[in-house]
Amino acid sequence: MPSARRSAAFDPISPDLDLDALVQQTPNFEYVTRISCDMIETQGLDTFEKLVLLHVIIGGKPLVIEGFHKRLDEWTFTSGWLQDNHGKKFEQARNLSKQSNMTVSIGHYLNNIGKLTNQWNRHNYRDRDRQRLYLKDIDCPEVWHDKLREVIPPNVFYLNDSTGDVGGPASVDEPNPYAPGLRKGRGVARAGDLMSCLPPAMRAENLMCYIGHEGTYTPAHREMCASLGQNLMVETSGTLDLDGKPTKPGSSIWFMTESKDRHLVSEYWLSTLGHDIEIEAHFAQINAWKSAPFKTYIVDQKLGDFILIPPLAPHQVWNRGTRTMKVAWNRTTVETLELALDEALPRARMVGRDEQYKNKAMVYFALDRYSILLKHVDHQARTGAQQHLAQPLAYSPKIRQLQKDFRRLFSLYTKLLLSEALPHNPRDDKKIQYLPFDSNVTCSFCRCNIFNRFLTCPTCVVPLQNGEEDTYDICLECYAMGRSCRCISGYRWVEQFKWQELAEKHERWRQLIIAFEGGLSDRSPLTLHMERQYMTKKPLAQVCQEQLKLRPWNDPKKPPPGPKMSKDADESRVNVNGEISPKKKKPQVIEKGYMKNHVSNYPEPIWKLGVFMEDPDWQCPHCRRICSCGKCRKVAGMQPYEPTGTVLGYDTRRVADPRSTESLVDFRQSNFDWVKKAGDDLPAGEETRRLSRRFDEAEAAKSQGDALDGNHYVDEGGDTSMTNGHAAGSTDGQAEAASPTAQASPDDIPIDPLLGGLPPAAASNSRPTSHMQAPRDADAVHDSENEDPPFNFVAPSAVMLDQRHLGGGFTTDANGIVFQYPDPTDPDSTVPQYAPPQVEQRPQPSSGAQSGKKRKQSDVLQTELLDPNEANELYHKAQVKRTLMEARRNNRYIIAEAAMSGKSLSVKLKVDKGKLAHVVSQPPRENTQPPPRPKPSTIIVQSDYPSPSDKKPIPDPLKRARVEQDNDFTNRSKRKKTNKTLQPNDTHKPSKYMEISSESEGEELVDVDETHTEKEEPRPRPLPAYLARKNDVGDNEIPKELSSEPKQRPSRRKGTLVESAVTDRPSPNIGRLRDSSKGSKEPVDEEARVAEANRKAKLRAMQWDQDDSDENGSDSGSPREKQVNGAKHKTPAPQPSSVASLRNGSSSAPSKRTTNVKPGGGPRSIFSRGKKVRVVSALDADKRRSLGS
Repeated sequence: MPSARRSAAFDPISPDLDLDALVQQTPNFEYVTRISCDMIETQGLDTFEKLVLLHVIIGGKPLVIEGFHKRLDEWTFTSGWLQDNHGKKFEQARNLSKQSNMTVSIGHYLNNIGKLTNQWNRHNYRDRDRQRLYLKDIDCPEVWHDKLREVIPPNVFYLNDSTGDVGGPASVDEPNPYAPGLRKGRGVARAGDLMSCLPPAMRAENLMCYIGHEGTYTPAHREMCASLGQNLMVETSGTLDLDGKPTKPGSSIWFMTESKDRHLVSEYWLSTLGHDIEIEAHFAQINAWKSAPFKTYIVDQKLGDFILIPPLAPHQVWNRGTRTMKVAWNRTTVETLELALDEALPRARMVGRDEQYKNKAMVYFALDRYSILLKHVDHQARTGAQQHLAQPLAYSPKIRQLQKDFRRLFSLYTKLLLSEALPHNPRDDKKIQYLPFDSNVTCSFCRCNIFNRFLTCPTCVVPLQNGEEDTYDICLECYAMGRSCRCISGYRWVEQFKWQELAEKHERWRQLIIAFEGGLSDRSPLTLHMERQYMTKKPLAQVCQEQLKLRPWNDPKKPPPGPKMSKDADESRVNVNGEISPKKKKPQVIEKGYMKNHVSNYPEPIWKLGVFMEDPDWQCPHCRRICSCGKCRKVAGMQPYEPTGTVLGYDTRRVADPRSTESLVDFRQSNFDWVKKAGDDLPAGEETRRLSRRFDEAEAAKSQGDALDGNHYVDEGGDTSMTNGHAAGSTDGQAEAASPTAQASPDDIPIDPLLGGLPPAAASNSRPTSHMQAPRDADAVHDSENEDPPFNFVAPSAVMLDQRHLGGGFTTDANGIVFQYPDPTDPDSTVPQYAPPQVEQRPQPSSGAQSGKKRKQSDVLQTELLDPNEANELYHKAQVKRTLMEARRNNRYIIAEAAMSGKSLSVKLKVDKGKLAHVVSQPPRENTQPPPRPKPSTIIVQSDYPSPSDKKPIPDPLKRARVEQDNDFTNRSKRKKTNKTLQPNDTHKPSKYMEISSESEGEELVDVDETHTEKEEPRPRPLPAYLARKNDVGDNEIPKELSSEPKQRPSRRKGTLVESAVTDRPSPNIGRLRDSSKGSKEPVDEEARVAEANRKAKLRAMQWDQDDSDENGSDSGSPREKQVNGAKHKTPAPQPSSVASLRNGSSSAPSKRTTNVKPGGGPRSIFSRGKKVRVVSALDADKRRSLGS
């Protein structure tokens, strides 16, 4: 399982930190070298490119270029522009306090960034519950990308595809996008970022923005896949905001290291701090950096500072002030590709870190593009208009450097093909499945990108909801390590490129190298077949092929079988008297296919014991006399193997596919027990042999200098080793090494003297002494101006760490580093409660009688522990006092003090039985202490992302269709407005629209006018002006406003009203309906309202029919078809008797109208006359009103 050893805790940086004083007082702190961006124009891009190569890539040291804020657009690179143009865009903000993500909009985050900053002060900056929201890894706006491309030097910008000069060697004319005609293009040269060689769909977009406030940070990490990092501060807060509000000046503190110290830094993180730097989960304390055995480079990044980060160099960032806005990107070069394939990818594979840069595919596509450029150069050299044009192309430094990079990429490509080479077998070749390469196949265990060949399990296939299948694919490296699904075996081979195609391109590119090197020589690359014969180890693909045959297939639905032993091994005998006789030692009989493990003495399958499968001449540690197991340590002449590094162990189940398992080695185990047996587990502050070994390696790498290797680089200062592309008399390495400018020194760095910065200090090869021997008082600091302070000086820990703010479960070591036990990154771990400090006694000196005896191994491993320093004593006293005060409040002071001091006391009291019974019968006394005050909430910013419940349904828009007007279905109000009758030849008919909803297909359509307006609530009609004037004179009988009720029209028949027809059958809801029309708030019965409205509609339809009959003067009872025109007419009200007869369906009541009576007698229906009458219910009318509004 992962390590349960103590690990360094997170200790924030105070807002009041004096960075200049810290750097001056700490001997292993040093400011990063700075140059001005104006020096790039003065020295030229070629000199700047050489500086980056020598100082950053080869030297492995960071570099700062300042002054870019003067060239940036001051209106675009601001928080106001970002809020106006991208404020509504939602991003994932990282809550560093809770280690979770929060969805917020950029505008919401920028509006509250001042509140997030003002919450911190020097008293509460260690509060773990306060919000630390960091808007990181968000997409950079396209406008920013275009403007940065005009400012940043092209050789270090994002996705640079050529570092050649405009009009340089082998350049061609290209279309001018700004003017008609052609313009000179860039000359042939290597790419500044090999990511540009990939197809656009395969590129990893890593141009990101970072917006942070006071207290946000980025843990210690290394750039992904050993790439080069670029980080530019584009905007910071000043003393006042745009709104005039006071703000705190923004900046970022960087703690950086060298690339050559990377192994030393990694071992220091593992052995001393208890964290793995590959996981990127720990922000190291300042005391940890001060106590480190390596040099730390400090950068106070401000507005316009452009930082170049060397490959594989660990660093961390702390943001200060109200607002910091940075733009960052990564670049990949040939040097970083070599580091990635040899070192970065194997380390990332152990912890399951996602690979996004497709490094193996980048090698293939970069070779393909470089080969096209080199063929173009050769074509121009052969077909030039003049013969002298071939000379500059052959000796051009840009082209020669391109050839050297092509040679290095070809070596990487050869290694990739050799690792995937299988023994030639036509039968096996036919079984390999072909899958076209799309760069999206990743390993299900380690999540690395797979270039060509891999293994897939046909059994563990999970169907997805979208119809696709989730297959289990494993890379060759993981399968050789014992990682696989639960099937373990039974995999199928899959390749994404035809092997014949890859082999043909390898031979084609090999011939190209031989051509530009001047012919075949001893340095020429070998064919793929010859390279395979010279290999001393088996290819990785062959190892996997052999293991597929050895490893058994397991059913994932059944548990794996365990070791089986014979029953005789556990039998015990019983004599005649029934007594159990002692067991006789018999050798355990293990089932066939199993064998005891040499270290654990536990039966294991035989296929698991073949640990090392790559070297055919491999020998076990026992045969090599280096076995470190307990049994072999007792053998004379055995020299146990000692671990060279620390392994914490990492549980990959958090990131790997849930179907995964580890069948050979459990990589969750740490090697601390092994380190203890080797005697290298020393107390804090003492340098272990593991650190000493890493320190020697780093010093040896630094002693080699930052020279340009002639086999890999071209020096433009006068390298003439190649004549017509071939070495004449000497190799490239000898000629390049003899160049006077091939050696880099601090004096070669073009530092602007006006900057006033510190020049780079000379590399010190002296080994730092143990930090436990460093002076810790102020008198030990050298105040002389001519003498530098000693390297082993360590500032007092109490200066940077206030012990009073620490809670329980934290301890400090001799160097002032705060530790927490167990691992804080383990979700299953818990922080232990307080335990009294136990001071171990120093061993007594041996007496004279024992001085001559041989010392035991335990005596050799026993070390002396120093007394705790003053800071630790103060911390423990304060913690004990705080615990006792809390126990006193809970009436547990005596128990707590006895438990902390390790004392026990039994007191016997004589109490009267009656009094005791009275005390026992009393109810328990309630706690009279006031309840604890609720802790104030520390949440300042919450997500403004709308929840699904807040989203209102958007109504479906109505579609409008033009239809012809039907006069028969036109309402009366329309007929009253016009007296014009349409003529037969009149084609200009009034057009109308019909509104159709997409969800109402098949329902009744509603027609509306072309000039459709939203209906408003009926309002009282105002009085005319002359009536209003009369009202002002004093006529109180005139109303101030007209009635909202419709006026009752008199019938043609005297003494009758339309309403009289209603009185024959009064409705109980008529009064309620009238009251509601006057503004009454009394509830209306819906069914009664609909019934009354339907009744009125029928009466109105019958009244129209009677009006038409009276106007036409019909005398006979034969039906006649009438057409309703738009002329004005008055409709008389029918008699009650006639209405009743129509309603009852009989002719009992006398009537003067004969048009409504059938010829055979009885009432005549209005529908029998051929009249087109539409009876509309109240429900349809309501629906029409709602759609119209």
